[in-house]
Parts: sequence; structure tokens; C-alpha cells
Amino acid sequence: MRGLDWLKQKAGEGGRPLYVVFGDDAYLRRESIRKAIREEIAEDEADVGVARFEGAAARFADVVDELRTLPFFSKRRVALIEDADPFVTSFRKELETYVETPSSSGCLILAVKSWPANTRLAKSAAKLGEAIDCSGPKEADLLQWLPAYARRVETKLGPDAARLLLELIGPEPGLLVAEVDKLAVATAHAGEIRREDVARFVASGRLEQIWDVVNAAAEGEGTRAIKLLDDLIASGEHPVGLLARMASSLLKLHHAGRLRGARMSLAEACQALGINPYFARSMGKQHAHLGPSRIDRLPADLLRADLDVKGGSQLPPRMVLELLLVRLAGPRRD
Repeated sequence: MRGLDWLKQKAGEGGRPLYVVFGDDAYLRRESIRKAIREEIAEDEADVGVARFEGAAARFADVVDELRTLPFFSKRRVALIEDADPFVTSFRKELETYVETPSSSGCLILAVKSWPANTRLAKSAAKLGEAIDCSGPKEADLLQWLPAYARRVETKLGPDAARLLLELIGPEPGLLVAEVDKLAVATAHAGEIRREDVARFVASGRLEQIWDVVNAAAEGEGTRAIKLLDDLIASGEHPVGLLARMASSLLKLHHAGRLRGARMSLAEACQALGINPYFARSMGKQHAHLGPSRIDRLPADLLRADLDVKGGSQLPPRMVLELLLVRLAGPRRD
């Protein structure tokens, strides 16, 4: 089950012996784990009903003892293994045996980065538990989910407002939720978040600053691009959100370049992509600087940067963005 679908789902009766939460979106992982715990025990029992283990240090015998011990202060016992990839690797056979006869009063939650569905353990787990995919969601899924989340905080969010919010913030559920929460407070008197409210309160001026960063790098002005990036981070912008919004502009640049490679004129490419003709001259300059090879590589470069800023690299997220801008600003080689 996808993370957004899991969060939208109404509370059930619980009783599942196993949950597996996997994927790279920090917000979806955190909220999915919280919901899984609430499914099994009351929220006010979480302090005494949940035993937390670190995956790298947890011993299988200790976890099973916790799960098979009868609960005293809550209706069930929950054992949460955080960063459980090394735990699963070390005790795969023992886990395969456990899921065949799990505890009737205990619930095991495994929080892992990856969960291949074709393994014996995953197939056995699917029969008695819930596997929740917390990979970064698609924009179309977010557009459906955002209004539902807005209703939870007692406001309305129309399609136009949701689209603008997604364009300004990027496809990052955690950042989007934070903005909806703030907008709900700011528009409490109306009971509805309108497109003009998003434009007013979500600092659309910041979006122009981010466009300036992208434009500077794509036109070869690396020093200026880094300076603008530093200013945005100093003002409180997070690298994950910045990359999401930078990616939106760079992917349009990529798609326009591919259309031009298919013999479309720049004006025709902009029209096909719904890009304001006002930006055509700037886009032409950027295509000339980047060259076909870098334009073709943009989706792969953005994917790599996205994985790195979310923990796939030992480099700080800020440096990941700086390296991306430096690569864009470097001289053309084709």
C-alpha cells in the first residue's frame, strides 16, 4: 500500500502482527509509523506500550521476548525496529520463522529503506501484515491527497489552490503539510484556502528567487548562483524543498530541449509545454550554454541529487545543491 493511501485510510480494528514501513520520504515514514502504532494501541498508551530498538544493535531474542510477553498497561505490545535494514539482513531466517507463528498479543514494526517484494520474507509478511510504501509520491497523487488533509485541519483546499501550492513548494509531503497548517490558521475566518491565499502567504517571491538561482547556473553564472542559493538557505529554506522547486524549472528546460531536438522551434516548444513566451529568450540562452548532452542528462542528475539530499550521500544537502549548480554552470563540452 502506498503511504498516502495508508494515511487517508480510516482507523481499523488493528490486530496485525506485522507492519513494514519502507521508502525514502521522511514525512510519510514518520506518519505511517505513528498511524501503525495508533492502529494497535491507544495514543495515550504509546509511552508504555511501544518498545523501540535500533536496527544495528537489536538482538532478535530481545525483540521476540518483548513481542511474546503479555501486555500489562496496554492491550497489545508493539516492538518498533528503527533503521531495521541491518536487523533484517542479520536475522532474515529467524524472521521468516517468526512470521509463520507470530505473537497473538504483539505487533512488530520494521522501518526499512528497501523492501523487495519478491523475497520469501516479504511474501510471507504480505499474508498477515501490511507493507507501506513511503517512496516520494507523484504530483497527481498529492493533488488528490492535499484537499483530504486540509479537511482534517478543518478547512477546504480547492484544486487551483492545491496546484499552486504544489508548484511553489514542490512534491514534498512534509513541507506541503506545514504550509497547509499555516494557511489554515491564516484563513480560519473564511474556512477555505483559495489560490490567492496561497499566492499571498506562501511567499511566491521566494519562487522567483529560486528561478533566479536556476537561471544563473543554466546561463553559466556559477558564482552568482551559489550566492543566491546561500541567501535562500540563510533565510530559512530547506535544501530538500529548494531542490524540488529547482527541479520543476529544470525539467521544463529539459522537455523544451527534447522538443527542439525533434525539430520544433523554441516558440513552438514553449507553446507545447505551456511556457510563457516571455521566458523563451532566456530559455534559448540556457539551451545554448548547456548543450544537448547536459540537457538530456538533467532528469538523471536531478534524481541523483534528490536521493543524495535525502540521505543517500555523506555530503551535507547544501553541498549536494552547490555541486549540481556548479555542474550546470560549467562550460559546454559538446
